[in-house]
Amino acid sequence: MASITLDKKTWLKHLGQFQSNINDLCLIVYENPSCLGYGVGYQTHFYRMFEQYPDASNVKAGKLEVSDLAKVCTFLKKCDGMVTMKQTNGGKTLYVYQGNLKLSMPVTDIKSNKIVKNYEALVKSAQEDDWDSFGADDYKVSARTKLAEIIKLSGLSSLVSKNADYRVSVDTDAGEISVSMGKQHDTKVFAVSHLSDIDAASGNHEYHSSFGPWLLPCLSLVNPNMTSRIHFGENTGLVVRQTSNTVQRLLIIIDQQV
Repeated sequence: MASITLDKKTWLKHLGQFQSNINDLCLIVYENPSCLGYGVGYQTHFYRMFEQYPDASNVKAGKLEVSDLAKVCTFLKKCDGMVTMKQTNGGKTLYVYQGNLKLSMPVTDIKSNKIVKNYEALVKSAQEDDWDSFGADDYKVSARTKLAEIIKLSGLSSLVSKNADYRVSVDTDAGEISVSMGKQHDTKVFAVSHLSDIDAASGNHEYHSSFGPWLLPCLSLVNPNMTSRIHFGENTGLVVRQTSNTVQRLLIIIDQQV
């Protein structure tokens, strides 16, 4: 039986971070050290997260399959303090409870987990290649940055037209990564983050790639206050990695094929 008890705010941080098009999640509980992990995979992006919780209680390794994130988040908002989730091995029911307040939910097909294994295989190859490539993408620049200013754009999408263009650019000479959204001769919004520890291929110093409206919701999944390691190239997707003593976060955003 997989189980773990965490603070209500911690649960909401993980389960409430996704856009409405992602409404299920397969959580993996680890022991020694106590850790919560999960991954979601779509044609637009792959997101993988591990975070240690050494003070967690009732920790038993296994899967916790959340079939309806919206319902579980609504329940969590009515809870106070520590909340336990558990699911029996091979069980068809997820249990969430705090004191005398309890929720049971049938476990159904987890759509967000369908192609995670495919992404994981590509990630393994990319790691072995020291992130010089991912699938068909060849990355020409790697650097450290904080994406706080760029992440602010996710709350400004209403300022641009529905068919806006989304573009990521890296200028290694200026030491900047920039994101723009909007159409030419119409309202456009830009944000810039400075780069450090730049490792770039010789020759070209500017790289550009186009994305769809999924770019900003995806970027909002990373922690704006953590330093990120990015990998990027000409007409490639964008890789964002964040690592600390207790957190490992990987985000791969697929570019728009033009």
